[in-house]
Amino acid sequence: MLYKSLFIISFLSASVFGHAQTVNEVLQRMGKQYSSAESLQYNSNYTLYKTAESKKPEQAYKGFFRKNPQNEIYMKIDQTEILNSKSINLKISHSEKAILISDPLQSYFGNFDINPLLDLCKIESFKDFKIYWEIILIPKKYSNLPYSKIVVQISKKYFLQKSVFYYNTAVNFSKDYRSPKSYMPRLEVTNLNFNRKAVNASLFADKTYFDFLSKNKYVTATRLKNYEIIDQRNISNK
Repeated sequence: MLYKSLFIISFLSASVFGHAQTVNEVLQRMGKQYSSAESLQYNSNYTLYKTAESKKPEQAYKGFFRKNPQNEIYMKIDQTEILNSKSINLKISHSEKAILISDPLQSYFGNFDINPLLDLCKIESFKDFKIYWEIILIPKKYSNLPYSKIVVQISKKYFLQKSVFYYNTAVNFSKDYRSPKSYMPRLEVTNLNFNRKAVNASLFADKTYFDFLSKNKYVTATRLKNYEIIDQRNISNK
């Protein structure tokens, strides 16, 4: 979720109409914060509400983001770990006891350019609230994004401090499959405690996840011993 919101923000610079210069300046400076060859870390709170106006949370969970000076990225969102290092891309689902292995995503290494999404949203508004900038995005009909509206806040230090996603697809919140209760939910993602302190190097090390790893073989670390492995690495790279 955090990356989808970051990616959506990054492509605004290509389609901002009358606000182009101001939005470009904000986005360019934000891009430098995330892509500079420095460590970056922050914590995240995810809160899901039943409707666009609900005040009572239905689900809430925490996460955090870590980036080292090499622009390798580690994220944890509730029971899911995501790693994109120079050698591998991993998604570990502890709830499903599964590990997805794939080739590293080059676009993660300090580059938030997502040209394929440039035409998916239009800018409804861009406002300066003195302590942060607010951008409201409206996905276009053919975009297939599951949102009717996305609201993002960028702090005056050029960090993404909050994203609010208004869904256009109903979600069943009932625990009884015989009596579904569907609503159009709202997801709020709040990021906080941004800092440039050195990150834990072990988060990006292969040996944290594998006792042995090569192009076509692997032995998972003890803590991941009984997990299902789905290896989607390019055969030519194995």
